[in-house]
Amino acid sequence: MDYQQDNPAVYGLKFEARCMAPRLGEKDSHNFIVGTHSLKEKNEIHVIDFKEETNEVECIGLYSHPGEIWQLQASSCDTDLFASVYTDSKGWHCSAWKLGDGKAGDKDGGEAEEDIQKLKHVGDFKGHEGAISTLKWSVVEEGDEGGEESVVTIDSKRVRWWKLAQGGSIDEGKCLTTPEIKGLTTGCFDPHHDLHFVTGDSRNISTWDFRSAMKPGLAIPRAHQGRILDIDYNPNRPYHLASAGEDMVARFWDLRNPSRPINQLGGHTHWIWQIRFNRYHDQLLLTAGTDSVVNLWSIVSASSAPVGELEGTGSTSEKEGDKRIKKYEDHRDSVYSVAWSSDAWVFASLSYDGTVVVNNVPQSEKYKILL
Repeated sequence: MDYQQDNPAVYGLKFEARCMAPRLGEKDSHNFIVGTHSLKEKNEIHVIDFKEETNEVECIGLYSHPGEIWQLQASSCDTDLFASVYTDSKGWHCSAWKLGDGKAGDKDGGEAEEDIQKLKHVGDFKGHEGAISTLKWSVVEEGDEGGEESVVTIDSKRVRWWKLAQGGSIDEGKCLTTPEIKGLTTGCFDPHHDLHFVTGDSRNISTWDFRSAMKPGLAIPRAHQGRILDIDYNPNRPYHLASAGEDMVARFWDLRNPSRPINQLGGHTHWIWQIRFNRYHDQLLLTAGTDSVVNLWSIVSASSAPVGELEGTGSTSEKEGDKRIKKYEDHRDSVYSVAWSSDAWVFASLSYDGTVVVNNVPQSEKYKILL
């Protein structure tokens, strides 16, 4: 059965929520995990699935989870393995978990208590002081199943790199810290170099090589006028990344020439909380913010196939061919998480009031890319 492309699918949780992650190991479905952020109630992990045939989102697994959940990341190899950052009365924690045979509730998240399953605790990512600002899980691409998975956790002063053995056992590879960098806020893996990582600290961007001395390499000082809230690497174009933050702009960088951004975008009236490249068609980009807006962009100037780029202009305004495809205003609260599914054309967004909205890239834009 066909469904209406412009009609979003909505899933509601009972409690507030801040974090969601795609289950990229589920290659043939649109799976996400969502964590709740309630101070008073028992928090939960919802495993949800978007059905294209019916344009509905269903809960296919429901689990209890300790504390308020701040961040989630899922393995791209083991579909049942994920990690979470959470807080309780003892402070901040980061742990790895395994899903079991979860039971489904109804389509609106109104599950009965007897349906809630227990997670299997795999291990902890220890050694942090204070708030854990970032949790990132490396993506092992299809055809590279033998590749080793890594996890990076960040607090305000330290970048910790962890190696995961088969089955989920945790081994800390290296802890990087330097007195010159304080207030680390975000980071991401370099998908083109296994041992490279990039961080945002306040307004600056720094690169790290886990093989080298315990200090950052290349730096982009004052990359933003406000605190950097998210960074994402272009998955198909080496040395190219995007950053976003409290100054309400997204900027695109070539690390080989970091003196000025390639381009920058607005489109938001408050903080841009997340920015995400499409893994298959990197001209497609999502931004989500605390203005309750999700924007879908076509950014050919930052793409690996930059059709329509204005060569040699040096302009940092929106270039010919770059455009906002659609502004989504389906949420009524701050949007803290946005994610592409394992498919190229489906994405989900999560607002603090516990609303998950699943949308599709408009067919007209899809045909432009494919034809």
